[in-house]
Amino acid sequence: MDYTMNLYVVRHGETYLNRYNKMQGWADSPLTEEGKVIAIEAGKGLANVQFDRVYTSDSGRTVETAELILQQNNYSSSLAINKRKAFREVFFGSFEGEHSEVAWNKVAQDNGYHTFNEMFRNHSIEGIMNFMKKSDPLHHAENHRELWKRLEKGLNEMVSESQSNSENILLVTHGVIIRNIISKFSDEYNNELEIKNSSVSILKYSSDMFKVISFNQ
Repeated sequence: MDYTMNLYVVRHGETYLNRYNKMQGWADSPLTEEGKVIAIEAGKGLANVQFDRVYTSDSGRTVETAELILQQNNYSSSLAINKRKAFREVFFGSFEGEHSEVAWNKVAQDNGYHTFNEMFRNHSIEGIMNFMKKSDPLHHAENHRELWKRLEKGLNEMVSESQSNSENILLVTHGVIIRNIISKFSDEYNNELEIKNSSVSILKYSSDMFKVISFNQ
């Protein structure tokens, strides 16, 4: 019998670095009070989903969000949280902690664009990540190949750790990670859309394939 999975992908709640518009990849900061409220609201929206497993990145902001979501759940409040580096946000290298507009405008201008909005309109998430690594003075930022290698490994491990023929999985992760997952498995992905804090995207896995069911809700 084919294995099927409903994968609920949630972005973490708003953090202080989000609030201050700072680049936050491997850098981490706690949820704001408003961030906690919207994480709880997301949890209420998922309260009747019986999760079989829960995954997060190893960043505090995703773990904190997952805990708040599970506290609202009618079935799964005591589930263990599997923290995985594979689901960590992209590494922005020496741009970590920089004001977002300053960092993205530098990346855009280094690659022939006047504004970051113009760059986002004209390039895929893959191209933009490659530009980021190129613009990082130390070239420590992850490019698309480096990120997808670890992310794909995490998704494959999630599937291989299946415990029954049909499961509901919660994955609390980050904006760029969600962009990469959605753009990989959907032809309708729009690069300019903001991934909202505590938004829920749903994918269905069956016949060895992921399919996007809903996005950024």
